Amino acid sequence: MKRSFVEIWSSKRCKRVVAGGAWVYSTIAAASVRSAVRRLRETKEQ
Repeated sequence: MKRSFVEIWSSKRCKRVVAGGAWVYSTIAAASVRSAVRRLRETKEQ
């Protein structure tokens, strides 16, 4: 992933464009949301 613009990250190899942090790809808030979603999916499967 390479930063195209502020908070916009893109990959030439897989042609994916995502929103992220201004200086790093992942933010603390995004990591906590991913964790919560994963936990909810696991409880839903049980």
